[in-house]
Amino acid sequence: MICLAAAIGVLGIAAMRRAHRCGHGFHGYGWYGPYGDGRHRHGARRRWVMHALFRRIDATPAQERAIVAELDKLEDRVHAAKAGVHEARGDLAAALRGAVLDDAALGAVLGRVDAAIGEVRSAVIGALRGVHGLLDDRQRGQIADLLERRGFWGRGPTPGPAPAQV
Repeated sequence: MICLAAAIGVLGIAAMRRAHRCGHGFHGYGWYGPYGDGRHRHGARRRWVMHALFRRIDATPAQERAIVAELDKLEDRVHAAKAGVHEARGDLAAALRGAVLDDAALGAVLGRVDAAIGEVRSAVIGALRGVHGLLDDRQRGQIADLLERRGFWGRGPTPGPAPAQV
């Protein structure tokens, strides 16, 4: 009995080491190795959702890499815009601190916020154009159907108006 327990333990350790080497360990290893793509921003949920979407639309590995690259570029641009908005917080605090609201400082803050929103909008449009160009007609149709149904898991179409009573 002790030999059986020892053998199972050895096999378990060997399986864990193999899983670790193959990138299936419990340390957040995913498509990009132990450190994501070097930025530590790719969460397990995002990887799981993207993997499920790629399986659902039968994306090729080249499409997967290109889509992930588009999303990474979008994420970088959104983070840059967010940093610009965070820098405007000090200016907003200075505008509010005085006895009278400083309209010039408030206008400058709102200008920075508007610029950040414009940057995010253009980044999203660029990412959508990039992903749209990578997909074939069938894949675009599948994604459109998923968006229309409000989810990946077949929750059904969005409820429309009630049928007219006769």
